[in-house]
Parts: sequence; C-alpha cells; structure tokens
Amino acid sequence: MTVGIFGFLKKRSPCVVEVIAIYEEPADQVFEGALRFSEMIEAMSGLAVYKGLPDEAVQEGATYVVDVTFWKLFTVKGHTMHIELLDRAGRILQSREHAPGIRRWDHTLSVQTRDGLTEWRDAVLIDAGWRTPFMARFATYLYRRRHKHRKALSITSDLRPV
Repeated sequence: MTVGIFGFLKKRSPCVVEVIAIYEEPADQVFEGALRFSEMIEAMSGLAVYKGLPDEAVQEGATYVVDVTFWKLFTVKGHTMHIELLDRAGRILQSREHAPGIRRWDHTLSVQTRDGLTEWRDAVLIDAGWRTPFMARFATYLYRRRHKHRKALSITSDLRPV
C-alpha cells in the first residue's frame, strides 16, 4: 500500500522504497553493468556528480566514501557506502549507506529473469528522521530516473512505511 507524504510526516518512521525495472538484455549482462560505478555515473548524468568513486567495479566488503553534487547546486559530503554482500551467482548486491542527515540508506539490488525478461529490483530502507518522507520521495525519483536513462521497458515503484 502506498502512503501519502503527510502520513510519513506524522510518524517519521523509516520507509521502504521499491523500484522495479524491466529490461530485454540478459540478466547476467544487466547485473554486471550494475556493478560498475561508471554505469551508475552515466545513469546519473545531469542529476549528480560523484567525487571519490574508484574506477574498478564494486567489491564485497569495501567501503566507499564519496561527495555527491546534485544539479550543480548542493553537495552531500561523506556519503558512505559499505558493500555488505555481493552474490554474483544470485545476482544480488546489498549496501549499507549513510550520509549527514541520513541514518540508514540500506539498498538491496537484485537482478532476476522473469518471464523471459530481466527484472531489476531496487529496495531501499531509508531512515533520515524528520527528513525521511522527503528522502523517500527523492529516492523514488532518483531510482526511476536511473532506469529511465538506462532505457528500461517499464518502471514501477512503491513507497511504504516499515
């Protein structure tokens, strides 16, 4: 069930953003692309610029600390991404992230084959205190935009309290 932004303002509880995108390309190819920071940078072009990301692909157990500038207007310094799990066989990536003003941004990315197509699912648990409803709406916009840039066949999203 989707809850309006004012419902979140009353509770200020963590929420989950889920975005599902469908692609024609094979699941292994889509997942390998998701592991490259260069692919994320490209998908975020025009919205965000990252400073501090490595050239190599995501590594399990690694922690990356980056500065992210949105729309050339404001910068989030010290966004921390810890890669908790990288399961190539299962095509699952889990990161535990946080930044100033965001206690938790726990992201699970899963790429699976469904009905002959590829389903990329982003599930993000967000806890940013009173900022949670705004960050959740922004996360929904951000992940939908990434998939639109990647030319997904379809994109659906849901936002719900925990």
